[in-house]
Amino acid sequence: MSVVVVFEPMGRRVRASPGTILEIAREGNVPLRSDCGGRGVCGKCRVVIVDVKGEISEVSEVEKRHLTQEELARGYRLACQVKVLSGCVVVFVPPESRVGVRKVVEGVVERRVELRPAVRKVHLKLPEPSLEDNRPDFERLRDFLGDVEIPLDLLRRLPILLREAKWDVTVVLWGNKLIGIEKGDTSNRVFGLAIDIGSSKIVCHLVDLVSGETVARGYIENPQVVYGEDVVSRITYASRSEENLRRLQRIVVDAINEVIDRLCKEAGVRFDEIYEAVVVGNSVMHHLFFGIYPKFIGVSPFTPAVRKGISYPAKEVGLRMNSEGYVTSLPLIAGFVGADATANLIVTKIHERDEVSMVIDIGTNTEILLGNRDRLLVCSAPSGPAFEGAHISHGMKAVSGAIERVKIVGDEVIYETIDNVKPRGICGSGMIDLVAELYRAGLINRYGKFIGESKRIVKDRIPRFVVAWADETETGKEITVTERDINELLLAKAAIRAGWMILMEKLGIKENEISRIYLAGSFGRHVDVENAKLIGLLPKVPNDRVVFVGDIAVIGAEMALKSVEERRNIEKVVNSIEYIELSADKNFYQTFIKAIPIEGE
Repeated sequence: MSVVVVFEPMGRRVRASPGTILEIAREGNVPLRSDCGGRGVCGKCRVVIVDVKGEISEVSEVEKRHLTQEELARGYRLACQVKVLSGCVVVFVPPESRVGVRKVVEGVVERRVELRPAVRKVHLKLPEPSLEDNRPDFERLRDFLGDVEIPLDLLRRLPILLREAKWDVTVVLWGNKLIGIEKGDTSNRVFGLAIDIGSSKIVCHLVDLVSGETVARGYIENPQVVYGEDVVSRITYASRSEENLRRLQRIVVDAINEVIDRLCKEAGVRFDEIYEAVVVGNSVMHHLFFGIYPKFIGVSPFTPAVRKGISYPAKEVGLRMNSEGYVTSLPLIAGFVGADATANLIVTKIHERDEVSMVIDIGTNTEILLGNRDRLLVCSAPSGPAFEGAHISHGMKAVSGAIERVKIVGDEVIYETIDNVKPRGICGSGMIDLVAELYRAGLINRYGKFIGESKRIVKDRIPRFVVAWADETETGKEITVTERDINELLLAKAAIRAGWMILMEKLGIKENEISRIYLAGSFGRHVDVENAKLIGLLPKVPNDRVVFVGDIAVIGAEMALKSVEERRNIEKVVNSIEYIELSADKNFYQTFIKAIPIEGE
C-alpha cells in the first residue's frame, strides 16, 4: 500500500510507503528543513495540514512541546512526527520550514598558478602500418608518447579508433594513463571541474584547461540537508544501513550532475570534454561523496578511512563527464578537518610565510589553521550549528529574509535582511551583532542574562528580546531572542575561541602576534569584525589584519585542477601539519569554560 503527499506551494506530489511526512519529503527530494535530522529535537520542520483524505497519526508529545495549542488548532504539525498512514494528504510548507539556497560568496583573494594540469591532449598524425613498418598499434603510439598505460576498454577499441580516424588522432592523457583517443585535432578542447562539497551548499567551477579560464560557475543546495543540518546526523543516518549510505552518495552526485548540466549548456561544452574533477569537502562530505562508510570519523579517535589524495575513474563515481576521466580528491588533514581545509591552505599559503597567520572557516565544525613556514597547527572546534541558525528560536541560515545586521538605538532595533525583504528569522551574523549590541546597551551581562529595561524585553516565563514586531515580519509573528538563544551562541563562540587559544598556546604566541586572520567560507562575509571581537569570537587584532576571503575552497580545488605541482606540494605540507584533537587536550574544558562570557571592548 502506498500513500500520497502533496507539498504546497511547490506543487510537488510524492507517492511513497506510509511514513512520516519528513520521510516522504526525503523520498521526493522536497526541500524541507530538518535541522536535527528528524529526531524531534529542533522543532523546525513545521508544516500545515491542509487536507486529509485518509488517515494521519495523532499529535505526539514531542509536537505538544514544540507547538502551541493555537498552532495545533490551525493545523500545524511537525513533519518528523506526523505519520501518513493511508490515503492522500495535502500539506503547506511555510517559508520558515523551507530550505533556502545560500549564495556563493567570493572574497578578495586571487591566486594565479602555472598551468600544468594532470590532463593533456597531444595531436598525432601517425604513419600507417605497412609491411616495412608493422609495429603493433599501441607500440606505435608509445613510440610517440613514451611509457604510457592504457585501460583494457580503450585497448579493445584501439584498432578501430585509429583506422576510422585514418591515423590522425588526438590522444588524451591523465598523467601517464591514456584515457581517450579522438578523431582529428581536438587539442584545444580540454575541460575540468573544481567542486567544493559543503554540508549546506555545493559549488562547481568549469575550467578550460588549455587557457586556464573559468568558463562557468554554479552552485546548488546540498540535498543531504533533509537528513540533518550537521554532519553528525548524516553520519548516523548513513551508518544505519548500506542503502542509506548509497542514498546519500547518490543524491549528492545527482545534485552535482545537475549543476554540471547547467554549466555545460552555459559554456557550450560537451560532457565528454570534461576529463578531470577535483573535489574538496570536509571529511564526512568526502566519504559520503565517494560512498565510503563514515561512522568512525564521528567516534573517538575520529579516524577517516583514507587521508591521502585519491583518484578514481568517473564511471565508478557517477559524475557526468568523460567516463574514462578521473575524479580526484585533495588529501584530508585529520578527523573532521578535510580536503576543504587543504584547499584553503593552497589559496592562503600561510605555510609559506615567515609571519604567523590564522585561517578560520566557521561552521558546525569550525576549522582553524595557525602557523607559518616553520610550524603549522590545525584543529576542529565543535562549535555546533548555532551560527547556522539551529538551536536558536527564530534562527535560520543566511538566506533570503534572514536578519544579517543589527544596530540598537535606544528602544529601536535597526536591522538589515538578506535581499532586503521582510524578515523571516535571524542568521549567525545577525546574532553576533545582536548580542554585541545588547551588551553595549547594557541590556545583558557578560553571560547573556537580561539585566536592563526596554520595551522590547518581555519578562514572563521565557524572558526574551523582540528583534522585529509581528507586523514587520513575513510570518506575521514576532522574531525574538531568548536567554537560551544567547547562551547557544556564546557556547558556540566559546568552542571556537578555546580552539584558537589552545593553538596559540602550543605555538607560544599572543593575539597581537598574529599578522593576518583569514575568514573563509560564506559565514564570514557579513560578520562585523568589531562585534566578533567584542563577544570574543576573533582574536583582538587591528581590523586591517582581518581579511574576508569567502568561499575559497573551490578556488583551491581549481588551483589543484590546473597544477599537478600544487597537488604534490600540498600533499607534503599536509603530512607535516600538527593536528590537535581538542577533546583529548587536557586544557580544553577549562579553556572552554573561561571562553564563554562576552569579552567586552
